[in-house]
Order: sequence, then structure tokens, then C-alpha cells
Amino acid sequence: MKHRTLNLELSNDQFADLANALEDHRDYFKKRADEAMLGFGLDTGYWQSRAAEVQELLQLVLSTAKHEQH
Repeated sequence: MKHRTLNLELSNDQFADLANALEDHRDYFKKRADEAMLGFGLDTGYWQSRAAEVQELLQLVLSTAKHEQH
């Protein structure tokens, strides 16, 4: 997989917006996983893996921000 490097300088509000957007995106995938268990849409495993990927990205963003503050 190709990787990309981002170097962003965000205000506190922008950072909060980014974190909230990632949480919403993760939750959207979790909702789709729940719906898939009822037989709707793609396989549950697909949506769960997408939710996990977004959670990993969120953790990376949060962790990077903590390290930048010190």
C-alpha cells in the first residue's frame, strides 16, 4: 500500500473537527456492519475492517497531536 505523509498545522477547532469527522466516519462503518448482520449491504467483516482502519487512523492523529504538544 502506498503511504502519504501529511504535515498539518491546525487550530484547536480544526483539530476537533477532524477528530469528530473521523469518529463519525468510523461510526458510519459500524452502523453498516450492524445492518450487514441483518442481511443488508456488503459483508459484516468488510464494514468491521473499515471501522477498524478508521479507528487506527484516529488513534494515529490523536497520538501525533499529543507528541506535538510536548
